[in-house]
Amino acid sequence: MDIKSKIPVQDAMTSRVITASPDATLEDIAKLMLKHDIGGVVIEKKGEPLGIVTEKDFTNVISKGKNPLAVKAGDAMSSPLITIDPEQSILDAARLMTKKKVRKLPVKSKGKLIGIITAEDIVRVAPKEIELLLELASIKAQDVMESAGVPEEFAEKGSEGECEICGNYSDYLYHLEDGTYVCGECRETEEGKEEEEEL
Repeated sequence: MDIKSKIPVQDAMTSRVITASPDATLEDIAKLMLKHDIGGVVIEKKGEPLGIVTEKDFTNVISKGKNPLAVKAGDAMSSPLITIDPEQSILDAARLMTKKKVRKLPVKSKGKLIGIITAEDIVRVAPKEIELLLELASIKAQDVMESAGVPEEFAEKGSEGECEICGNYSDYLYHLEDGTYVCGECRETEEGKEEEEEL
């Protein structure tokens, strides 16, 4: 089933894009994000967009043990910049976000930056279409896992996340009979407890 939307990106995007120089520090970027209540700043040089700094980039810098106060935006930004045309549909934007694993897409027309669209913008303007898209994606993912022989209790969840017992992050969550989603280690522990109770 091919879902289509007549809503173009330009109808959902934010026209005002907050930008900064690649020489700006991450401290400068953080202040811009707080001031404008945004989750990403486009980095440009002489009007040419080069990349974007988002919360994820801050996390990457910190995880590498670097001091975010000393790192330049140009060294931390995600690049090359993934953009979309204003005439494309919001579902095209949603598919591109999913494929590239991003939540924000700068919008370019004839090489010029004219706006930015986020996952929140898309959900706001077309909630029913996105809900259907997500449902179909979930069904497709489950079909793929089942054909690959992934256990049914994992296929039902189909994603990574935080274990509801130990709190650790896991790439594979299992669905227990009581509705709890757990990592593989906690799953074995819980199954062991059940076996002991039966004895």
